[in-house]
Amino acid sequence: MRVVHVIESTATGTLAVVCTIANRLAAEGHEVQVIYSARDETPQNLHALFHPDVVLLNLQMKGPSLASTLLGLRRKLIELRPDIVHLHSSFAGFLGRLSTLFCLPSTAFLYSPHCISFIRRDVGRMKRYCFAALELLACVKSCTYVGCSESECAAIQRYLGRPAVLIENAVDRTVTARRDWNSDRSHSKTMQRIVTVGGIRVQKNPRLFAEIASSFNQDGTEFVWIGDGDPDLKRMLEEAGVRVTGWLARTEVIDAVAQADIFLSTASWEGMPISVIEAMTLGTPVVASDCPGNIDTVRHGSTGAIYHSALEARMLLKRIMDDDVFRNALTRQAREEARDRFSEDRFFNNVALLYAAKLKGIRQRVPA
Repeated sequence: MRVVHVIESTATGTLAVVCTIANRLAAEGHEVQVIYSARDETPQNLHALFHPDVVLLNLQMKGPSLASTLLGLRRKLIELRPDIVHLHSSFAGFLGRLSTLFCLPSTAFLYSPHCISFIRRDVGRMKRYCFAALELLACVKSCTYVGCSESECAAIQRYLGRPAVLIENAVDRTVTARRDWNSDRSHSKTMQRIVTVGGIRVQKNPRLFAEIASSFNQDGTEFVWIGDGDPDLKRMLEEAGVRVTGWLARTEVIDAVAQADIFLSTASWEGMPISVIEAMTLGTPVVASDCPGNIDTVRHGSTGAIYHSALEARMLLKRIMDDDVFRNALTRQAREEARDRFSEDRFFNNVALLYAAKLKGIRQRVPA
């Protein structure tokens, strides 16, 4: 089977998902290419993240004119003649579908938005409907939507009237292989470290993170933002006493989350956050905002805690820091659920079955 992944957002959770699928496919002997764009936050060791047999092909999808980008992507996909094209994130999903109109009839197309655009909460209803209109325009190319959470699948059905296959995200084996779990360790130490992971942008709501951080005694609690992004928002975080690490290598991120006392998500919307799943798997208790994606990942009071305001977040953070019984119960149940629900094997098996079903359907309609 020849599979091509198209990804413009080569960072954080989207990149992690593509790596997992591509590496497992290559290890099983399939032919895999990844067409990607480089961003400022793209890891410098990008090639090292992939199986040696995965072929990476750079195509900058932002910058040149839309027409030249569409033509370049079309030429590349026709040249590769894949059995499966899997598009990742909204921009690549839009380009990948429009660029392949009236060609590749024997190729199955799948599209994983990884937090589809009209879930956004920083824009008004009219703009969300504009995003939906662009999605509907791209739907002239037959494609299977793959939602990463129930919230995302519901949004696709609501705005587009189209079904989506639910395949929840997962973490790769580099995370599950760790054994230095910290969930049973007493947290009566002097300094508590609360971390988050992601780009410093509106979606992740750094203003809320700064507000929560400012409400704590900085002598006893350290707030850390692992990532980088908007300079003004970064400055605002630092003025609130938050330590911003900048972009770190994946192994450093995993180590930092594993060693943290609490993982705090302040996101305003998500698809299904890989960083939250990683924290659950690593035994770091999660306190997460009440938003799409987070509420699909964390079960309040069982595998983590969901809050609705900065005050409620502060109360939950303090309870976890002060109550080892509560903390240990959260981390134990989160790890147990993550072991099966968010396992790489479960995720890849679901993807492989979907690929096989879609390819079989294409071949029945378009005989070789």
